[in-house]
Amino acid sequence: MNDVIPKKAVIPAKAGIQGHRERDEGSGVRGQAAPPHRVDQAVTPYVFVIPALVYLLFFWGYPAGYAFFLSLTNSTFGAAASRFVGLDNYRQLLQDGLFWISLKNSGILFFSSVILEVSLGLAVALYLSAAQRRWKGILIVALLLPWLFSEIVTAMTWRSVFHEPFGLLNGLLRQAGISEVAWLSRPNTAMAALVIASLWQGIGISALVILAALQAVPARLMDLASIDGAVGWRRFLHVLLPQLKGVLLLDAMLVGIKSLGSFTLVFALTGGGPGHGTEVLATHVYRLTFSHYELGHASAVGVCLAGLFLVLVSVVYLLQRGGPEPGRRVLT
Repeated sequence: MNDVIPKKAVIPAKAGIQGHRERDEGSGVRGQAAPPHRVDQAVTPYVFVIPALVYLLFFWGYPAGYAFFLSLTNSTFGAAASRFVGLDNYRQLLQDGLFWISLKNSGILFFSSVILEVSLGLAVALYLSAAQRRWKGILIVALLLPWLFSEIVTAMTWRSVFHEPFGLLNGLLRQAGISEVAWLSRPNTAMAALVIASLWQGIGISALVILAALQAVPARLMDLASIDGAVGWRRFLHVLLPQLKGVLLLDAMLVGIKSLGSFTLVFALTGGGPGHGTEVLATHVYRLTFSHYELGHASAVGVCLAGLFLVLVSVVYLLQRGGPEPGRRVLT
């Protein structure tokens, strides 16, 4: 004979949990303040961020805001007072032929550096990934040495190489029976010399960044691609290159920021010449400030340069959003 269990003895689990919740709500437990240790855990991250925020506001935010304010005035060195002129300095930029020349030269240096440095860095990284282990360390050190030098040292080194009568490069041309080239005396060759010096200094760090990304590509992914018949250029274009998209965009952005803001290398190697043939936005700001003492005009050029930085970063951000999420691997 089966035992008969009273209904009140059987309490469903869900009903029991609901009853506990109702009792907790009725007793006012839910309205109590959070424990002190939970409040500390919520506030602590913001406390650690405060020093970085103070640094950014003091060393970046204030100078940027003050430069924008100066661009709206007719401020000059030695003037007792300045007055607000609105957008007059920006209107003058549209009529300033030297501003457009410097903008064109900055664009040439930007596109030449980004295209050549990223592509050559990728080629060097691919070679290093396939190189023997005993030679890889020596090649990496050799690539890093130019990057360790300051821009003034790089400029002086290449100035001696491109020197017209006694330079190393013209000496090699004479040995080969080729006429000498006035590298730093003509606008076209001076810009080429500037691009070469910039590549020599930056190609090593670009190659190492891309090499690190290459080593992070799963070997299983490459094996699956080989099984599916993707070899050579097909594997590079359809398998390897998509995996490197984020790193290549990041490298292009860093190279672009460096080339757009390049001042020391340009000023020490060519001085912006000959005939403003290598004048860039950074050197134009310097001349307006310390040669013509036009702080308002120079600040307007600086604001335009900062705007180019923001456009570059925004474009790279949008391109990265269009790709696969970081850390997700497509193995099919």
